[in-house]
Amino acid sequence: MRRTMTALLAIGALAVPALAQDPVSISPIGFGPELTEKADEYGQRELDYLANEMREDLERELSGMLGENGLRLEVTILDATPNRPTMEQMAARSLHHSSISIGGASLEARLLDASGAELETFSYSWRSHNIQDVVGYSRWTDARRAMDRFASDIGESLSERNGSGS
Repeated sequence: MRRTMTALLAIGALAVPALAQDPVSISPIGFGPELTEKADEYGQRELDYLANEMREDLERELSGMLGENGLRLEVTILDATPNRPTMEQMAARSLHHSSISIGGASLEARLLDASGAELETFSYSWRSHNIQDVVGYSRWTDARRAMDRFASDIGESLSERNGSGS
């Protein structure tokens, strides 16, 4: 019985496509047209911050899968709205740092094989539902929450693709 189970497990491992075991690299984080239009309003520093946060979330979620010469993940932050004004917004519009708003982010990603063929697409969007929920939030709390959830979804999907299923 034990030999039969070992043989079945070995056959099952061979049935998993070789593609599933390929390492994943993360391309530079891109920005969608909506967010690019807001670059002057938010300030480039804020866009750099968002891209860095997104990369850190992805690196955390994909830690055991990262590597070169395999699959490539292209992530785009389509849009993001802060919960509190950015430095640029405060300077340009005389907003106070305690001002609050409903924030969030919309994101998308494409998983590509080594030849550039699209294997899978991902999208996620999340915004606060109620301004009362925003009290006590920092500048990008809702956007960071959306990015964290998006990275987690991608990590789960790629784990399933790799057959590790966590």
